[in-house]
Amino acid sequence: MNTTEIVSRIIKPGDVISLDESSTLRHPFKFMGLKGIRTYQKELFGEDSDWRPTHTVMYFADDRVFSMTYPVARWESLEYQTRQKFKVLRYTKRRYTDKHIKMMFETASGLIGSKYDIGDLLDIMINKILGYAHQKKISVFEFSKNFKVCSTAVRAIQEKLRKDLEEQGDFTFERLFDKLNPEKWDPSEIKGFSRTDVEMTTPAHYTNSEWFDYEFITVCSWRDFR
Repeated sequence: MNTTEIVSRIIKPGDVISLDESSTLRHPFKFMGLKGIRTYQKELFGEDSDWRPTHTVMYFADDRVFSMTYPVARWESLEYQTRQKFKVLRYTKRRYTDKHIKMMFETASGLIGSKYDIGDLLDIMINKILGYAHQKKISVFEFSKNFKVCSTAVRAIQEKLRKDLEEQGDFTFERLFDKLNPEKWDPSEIKGFSRTDVEMTTPAHYTNSEWFDYEFITVCSWRDFR
């Protein structure tokens, strides 16, 4: 079996795939974009963290991997993800039921074709520079509330599930990345923390969930097949 076939046996609907994309100076805009994302994440989580991921997608089936990518959100294949440096991450706080997966799939399907918000990336960096690493206080370049980047779109799908369940009286899901691990953050950071806005969610939030409340674990990665 090849890597995709093995991963297909391990991965489950609702799992998040984190990608460490590559680029060269032959594609200067992408190269600089990836460098900017990594620089930001390295500063936020530290040099010893997993700060290299640059893209986040959500798996529903081998031919239904939700990806908010430039220029618009689309369905991709699992095989496309496993050709890159990848990690499969699984939510730890509760097992997704068929009902949960159906609800998230409907939300993801509704996002297909929506535009990627390059301005949102700039706003994330601006807010961090101004001292707002977790809340989006300043919005300068955001094109629309309906446009998102990869990690904010994936988190929006997850938070929509939580909100819809709460409307049905089910309060068993909590907001993601809203508890800071005191062993990882400076006390001054914790003192001023209230929540992590969806718009401030980066790909590295998923691969560094131990900085929060251990919401995700790695179930396999590209390193397992080398």
